[in-house]
Amino acid sequence: MKNVRKEQLTLETYEGSIVSQTNYMRPDIYPVHYHDHFELEIVVDGHGYQIFNGQRFDLNKGDLFILRPLDMHQYFSDGITIRNVKIKEGAMQKWILKRLYSLRNPIVFHLTDEQFNLFINLFDLLGNELKKQSPQNLETVSLLSELIYSYFFRLDKSNDVNYDNQSVEKIIYFLQQDSRFTQKVKLQEIADYIGYSKFYTSTIFHKIYGITIQQYISNLRIEYAKKMINKTDLSMTEIALECGFSSSSNFYLQFTKIVGYSPLQYKKKTENKVKIW
Repeated sequence: MKNVRKEQLTLETYEGSIVSQTNYMRPDIYPVHYHDHFELEIVVDGHGYQIFNGQRFDLNKGDLFILRPLDMHQYFSDGITIRNVKIKEGAMQKWILKRLYSLRNPIVFHLTDEQFNLFINLFDLLGNELKKQSPQNLETVSLLSELIYSYFFRLDKSNDVNYDNQSVEKIIYFLQQDSRFTQKVKLQEIADYIGYSKFYTSTIFHKIYGITIQQYISNLRIEYAKKMINKTDLSMTEIALECGFSSSSNFYLQFTKIVGYSPLQYKKKTENKVKIW
């Protein structure tokens, strides 16, 4: 087997994250190996192919793929430039790990020109932050890494729909269990419950339902308020507080916006009907 010459153009590390650009040059065989970290890689130039867990995949400019710990792979190349973002498992957020380990195998996509430029720009931003080697940049590095992987997950359409539907169902269960929607619920609590970031939690809910989580909570509170108006003799202020609204004025505003009538108008329209809980 020929030895491979590998030209490492850049390498910056910080808190378990690595950004590098590597040229795999002739002679053209890179031996079978695996890593103890995740690698998100883009073919920047050239072409070749790799054996990925026993399967062959051609590699050309614009191809993006991900390697997980212990994924066996081997490169064969006539000269190829690959851009990498490598992150150790311990430096990754739990929701990202959860998605990465649930993805189908193999995980290879061909990017459009727009997608290619987007990923390269994100890699550049992350690289610039890593070069600063400053604790003050840790949050920025984390957010950029999360954004890069979030865009990657958008490419995996075969996995998204079912997985996201299950996550949204968990959100709905969380909010409705013990009428939790009547309490002050923070987005971070919901995100922690389903194991995602706040950003991704908001994104998948809006994608499936077409409204924000806060709008959904408001809808639940209004439906609960309508039942209380029909069944109880509580004042509107008491109903507002029971349903989780911060004030009666906010309750009136939200109720009128969603129902089309004020709470009092709604009560008058329904007071002659049979009260059903």
